[in-house]
Amino acid sequence: MSANRTSSSKKPVVNEPLTTSWPHDFSQEPEFNIGYVLTEVKKEFPALSTSKLRFLEDSGLLSPHRSETGYRKYSLANIERIRYILTLQRDKFLPLKLIHEKLQGLDAGVDVAEILPRTRVVAAGGVVSAPKNDYVTVRELCDLTGATKNQVEELTQIGLISPDTAGYFPALSVRVVNICLQLQQLGIPARNVRTVKTAAARHADLIDQVVSYTRGRNRSNDREKAYAEARDLGVVLNQLHEELLRIEIDKLNR
Repeated sequence: MSANRTSSSKKPVVNEPLTTSWPHDFSQEPEFNIGYVLTEVKKEFPALSTSKLRFLEDSGLLSPHRSETGYRKYSLANIERIRYILTLQRDKFLPLKLIHEKLQGLDAGVDVAEILPRTRVVAAGGVVSAPKNDYVTVRELCDLTGATKNQVEELTQIGLISPDTAGYFPALSVRVVNICLQLQQLGIPARNVRTVKTAAARHADLIDQVVSYTRGRNRSNDREKAYAEARDLGVVLNQLHEELLRIEIDKLNR
């Protein structure tokens, strides 16, 4: 009997495929290793790493199958789930808690709005486009937003968007340019929006003070945890900013 107990204790725990996990219309068969997943998903999310995938698993957002030898095996459904999570983080800036709630609803078959959100940018001529990479050129920035080169240069000069040393802009600059163009149409020139940039930088410094301890521990997944915490704090600070702005606008009508 003791031999049986010893054998049982050494047997690795194997996760069964999640047959009820979302998305339900993709294969749940665990057939891909982590290298394949990284290669496929990095085409859309180049910053994806092994530690990021493990962090999503530790956070309860993802549950790949484990083989008898302990290796992770992913299904097509797992891969689409990863894309969904990363899209919500990148395009919607959602905190992990809210993403987890959305996934729980989807797993249960609840109809959750915006199942697969994508960045949609209306460029000149009404063509809907979106950045294909994490960085874009000046020409791509103009094509995706309908901005002129002079407008992009102006936004760069006043610090609202910033290229790297090679002249490439972060893909999020597309959204910044579009918002600035909308503000210009509403009567607010770009130079008057610099205060928003200054406030954002100050908020980022405040967030960095909070998460610096987690990031500095250099333990497994600590950098991913710090990044997730920073995004969550950013969402809450943004909510506070919205409410305070509403209060100030209401004062204008008194």
